[in-house]
Amino acid sequence: MPAPQADQPEDSPFATALRTAIERRGLGLGRIAARLEEAGTPVSTATLSYWRSGRSRPGRQTSLTCLATLEKVLRVEPGSLVGQLGRPAPRGRNQAPPTWGALWSEVPQIAAAFDLVDQSDDDHLTRVSHHDTVHVGPDGTERGCRIQQVMRAERDGVDRFVVMHGLDDPAFPLPEIRPAVRCTVGRVVANQETGVITAEMLLLRPLRRGELVEVAYDLCPRPPYPPAERYERRRRFNNRQYVLEVRFHPDALPSRCERYVTPVDGSTTTEEISLDPADHSFLVVELDGRPGVVGARWEWPQNEPADVGSSASDGIPQAGPV
Repeated sequence: MPAPQADQPEDSPFATALRTAIERRGLGLGRIAARLEEAGTPVSTATLSYWRSGRSRPGRQTSLTCLATLEKVLRVEPGSLVGQLGRPAPRGRNQAPPTWGALWSEVPQIAAAFDLVDQSDDDHLTRVSHHDTVHVGPDGTERGCRIQQVMRAERDGVDRFVVMHGLDDPAFPLPEIRPAVRCTVGRVVANQETGVITAEMLLLRPLRRGELVEVAYDLCPRPPYPPAERYERRRRFNNRQYVLEVRFHPDALPSRCERYVTPVDGSTTTEEISLDPADHSFLVVELDGRPGVVGARWEWPQNEPADVGSSASDGIPQAGPV
């Protein structure tokens, strides 16, 4: 009787990428599993074996959470494994992404602003991961935001993406958008009357289909700085992983923080979150997010900081759909 044949790996992008990364790193599955457990994201050696062979793939939130740690253990680029999983499965009957106008219905001029920039590549980029880091100053005002993304091209020739940011109170100056990693700023449409700025972000070169790219840019407020009471991101597309990190100056700490999510096809859910006393920050992490709004808001102690709370508008930039 012939010996049973070992399962042949399926030709899936994730399994191929994982096998290659493991071979290059030179670690056994047991050592990888041990390091994942030490990092607080345990995965069994059997599961790792199934992923490597293509017999299964990460799907549950706990499995997806460990992939960022696995990428660090294997010393590969952030998002290089997550990006091979493809778009999250569409949910609901309406699988088409919402329009810009639907996401910003309170600002009718939004649709006109987007008509002035090139959106042709946006539907051909998968948003793998997204990380927003917001800095709040000692007077409780918004002092800056770093936006980092990992994206994957779904066709050859993709060379740009569109970003948009808005102020709740257009009385404050519009921020400046500064490129930071693997991108430059193209056409910019700024409307001080509505408090909205839209920009084409140009990649350094056109991407090939299936290619991953990590980009970053900074949102730089101009004085007088707007008071900070919330930050939210409005998005048209599914996202494997979204992280919002808000860092407060020790002289301006909120009394209460809350996260919220509003999918375009559902109602808002909220959850109170705690401030990390070590570095005065909080973290919001969302996996397999759907189109809609995700963000956080916070409350200041009465009369602290002195300039916050006097305005009816929040005044903090809202990150636009990407």
